[in-house]
Amino acid sequence: MTRFIYLLILILFIQSFESWAAPKYKVGFSQCTTNDLWRQTQMRLMEIELSFYPDLELIIKDARDDSNTQIQQIEELLAQQIDLLIISPNESEPIAPIVEQVYNSGIPVIVIDRKVKTDKYSAFIGGDNNIIGVEAGNHAVKLLKNGGKILEIRGLQGSSPSQERHNGFVSVIDKYPEIEIVRSVSGDWKTKSANEIINEALAEELEFDLVFAHNDAMAREVRRVTQQYRKTRDIFILGVDGLPGTEGGIQMVIDNVLDATFMYQTGGGLAIQIANDILNNRKVSKQNIIPTLTIDKNNAPMLKAQTDQIELLHNKIERQKLLLTIESSRNKTKNIILFFLIAVLTLTTALIFMIYLNLNDKKKVNKILIDKNEEIEKQNLLLKEQHEQLKKIDKELEEATQAKLTFFTNISHEFKTPLTLIKGPLESLMEDSMSQADRKKTYEIMYRNTHRLLQMINQLLDFRMIENKKMRIRANENNLDDFLNEICDSFKPLAEKKNINLTFQSHVKDPRVWFDYEKIEKVMFNLLSNAFKFTPQNGTISIILRKQKVNNPGLFAEEVCIEVSDSGVGIPKEVLPKIFDRYYQKGESRIVKGTGIGLNFSRELVELHRGRIKVESSEGKGTSVFVCLPVGNLHLVEDEMTRESNRRNSNNPELPFIQENQIPETENYPKNLEDDAPSILVVEDMPDVLEYLQMILSDKFKIFTATNGSEGINQVLEEEPDLIISDVMMPKMDGFEMTRRLKSDTKTSHIPIILLTAKTAIQNKIEGMEGGADYFIEKPFSKTLLLSTINNLLLSRKKLREHYRETLDFKDTGTDINKLDQQFLKKLRNIILENIGHEDLNVDDLASKLGISRVHLYRKVKKITDMSVSEFVISIKLKKSLEYLRHSGKTITEVAYESGFSSQSYYTRCFKEQFKVSPSKYMKQFRSN
Repeated sequence: MTRFIYLLILILFIQSFESWAAPKYKVGFSQCTTNDLWRQTQMRLMEIELSFYPDLELIIKDARDDSNTQIQQIEELLAQQIDLLIISPNESEPIAPIVEQVYNSGIPVIVIDRKVKTDKYSAFIGGDNNIIGVEAGNHAVKLLKNGGKILEIRGLQGSSPSQERHNGFVSVIDKYPEIEIVRSVSGDWKTKSANEIINEALAEELEFDLVFAHNDAMAREVRRVTQQYRKTRDIFILGVDGLPGTEGGIQMVIDNVLDATFMYQTGGGLAIQIANDILNNRKVSKQNIIPTLTIDKNNAPMLKAQTDQIELLHNKIERQKLLLTIESSRNKTKNIILFFLIAVLTLTTALIFMIYLNLNDKKKVNKILIDKNEEIEKQNLLLKEQHEQLKKIDKELEEATQAKLTFFTNISHEFKTPLTLIKGPLESLMEDSMSQADRKKTYEIMYRNTHRLLQMINQLLDFRMIENKKMRIRANENNLDDFLNEICDSFKPLAEKKNINLTFQSHVKDPRVWFDYEKIEKVMFNLLSNAFKFTPQNGTISIILRKQKVNNPGLFAEEVCIEVSDSGVGIPKEVLPKIFDRYYQKGESRIVKGTGIGLNFSRELVELHRGRIKVESSEGKGTSVFVCLPVGNLHLVEDEMTRESNRRNSNNPELPFIQENQIPETENYPKNLEDDAPSILVVEDMPDVLEYLQMILSDKFKIFTATNGSEGINQVLEEEPDLIISDVMMPKMDGFEMTRRLKSDTKTSHIPIILLTAKTAIQNKIEGMEGGADYFIEKPFSKTLLLSTINNLLLSRKKLREHYRETLDFKDTGTDINKLDQQFLKKLRNIILENIGHEDLNVDDLASKLGISRVHLYRKVKKITDMSVSEFVISIKLKKSLEYLRHSGKTITEVAYESGFSSQSYYTRCFKEQFKVSPSKYMKQFRSN
């Protein structure tokens, strides 16, 4: 019995010490901020997370915005023998030495919220302040869509968040010249500083339309001050933090105090998790970036509801912790009573009963904790799912918006091309100066492009009917063999032009099918047009008709399948799932012309017939599209069927649009031009535009042509034209890329380039000008403007050549000459001067030193200076000899040989031709002055 009692005493001591045992690790936390709301949110997240880690004890120090105090408090934490340090600095640089000291002593360091200027720490947790600045910049641009002025109130001078947010914000605003940051000043994160800044700005009557404050507290103070000035017009105010609670940024957005804020989540909760992992020797990431979120009127109410739910959950946890504390206290009292009962050996039975109660209570407490943990985990999973859904919806909206913008940009370009070929020829006809043959060609161009414009409008109207669910089919029974044969006949001229083998095979005995002739005709023309667009010359396109059983027969048991196969470029695997999406286009819109609605429109028309369409493709090998239509008419309702034929006439006037991408052999325009007439290279993939440009230019200029940028570069290297006119959107290589390559090549950088484009956005013009284009002309363009621009550019180059011939001055002349050409001339001049005493210096030597061919050197110098290479060399030597005559004191013979001339007589003759005076007379005149 005695042994049994001693065993019970031992069990009681173990349980008592187990409940009273101290935490296993000490974690010191030093923060340095005066933002009470931020501090409260940080501590609340830490307290919630600490409830899951009973082995951690958190020792908190608050320096209240004083870096020196924070350093002193960290030293105090070290004296308490902490196992890990969590630090939230206010300034990056002053705190770096103490952080390095702690880390070098073997104590792990976690930096949260703000960075320090050292890499000696275990982990960093915080938001990407540069991205926050970028998001703020993008939102400011969205609010100031018509331009405006911005006042920026930054954080503490020297803190990393302030500098990074400013850099990110400025990187966006600098892209929009219509938006200006009129003042950017440090507010030290404090409302008092923000008050002084905004009052000073208002007193100075500083004009601004938007204020970007680096935290919500300063932003709220800006709103409070500006509302006191009745004369102050409404301004947009943006903040940063987006904290929950009645005083947080989310509530400010809901209350219209802020127009938007950008979530900068505290890293407290994650810091506890990472601290536990480090102390338990688990691997952690050194950089832990917390994503940001733009909070505005659209999502603030939902975020507030979520944070309120989290706050409610936190309060429940606090109440539960209080109950657990009370229960723990009771257990301690019971243990003490049991201890004394056992000590006096009087209540053995009661002791056993108390031990049983203690075990039972502990199970209940553990069950409560497990249930609460499960509830918290469920809430966390729900919040994560909601966040992912929001991100997915936001991404889908952004993609849909971008797709529509691309669609409207492309359709405007598609409209402008035929408008160019209507407006330009009309201008030429109004001049009444062309021959009868040219007049007939002009009418033909205008007619084709008027019809093309009408077709595009009809296609858009059909597409709009599809979108509004207003399109209906009028199907009747047609012979599918006859239908597909007529389609093939329509495309045979195009196949012959491209030397493509177009075939049709039918494997159906009874090819009669119910379908709307007009609509399936549009489907086939869309599919064949795409096949011809992406199939190179000498390729193959085949149409195959088959009949097959349906896997799950319902209203129909069989279906016919029309397969359109080509040997074209194929479609990448990752692109296949998207090709039937509305507005989607494969590849860059500047390379592949179109609107992005053709395949989607075709699918809608097939599905109106209760049919289906699918595609199979292998990149580099070709593509097959399958259109499957039901056999019979049980799948059609009564008003979808008609006995009247809606079959088109085989001479359908809408069919010629399929030839628009083909480049026929351009007709020559023989003109009686002089041998020295300027030459122009026209690079354009549209036949009508190319023919029109030849028509209006060939009476004054020698014309060369190319159909894409790659051909254009080859033509430039072969023909060396005086000027280039190029479209932007072309296959293989667009006009921007061609311009960049020509202007970055020493052999061709001197040739002026005019870009013709329907892309009128300012960024497109900037891209062209940065690539080196000399002039931009928008479609539809004026013939008079084009000719005037050409003449001005050629005249400018002529004046520049005269300038160089007379002065040999190669200083920066602004935009009149490419900087690469200036560098070329300076390099050539320096080579001549370095070898000035060598009379045998020749063109081959110069070409070798410059790294170009003799022919290209001659062309380059002639185009820029209107001198041969030999004349250029002599001119440089003569100009250098002037210095010798004025300052060297040498004889004319010595100057001649030192300047690289073979004899004094030859030097004197060249000198007289260049300066209209003899060397001796020049020397006398100079010395007499």
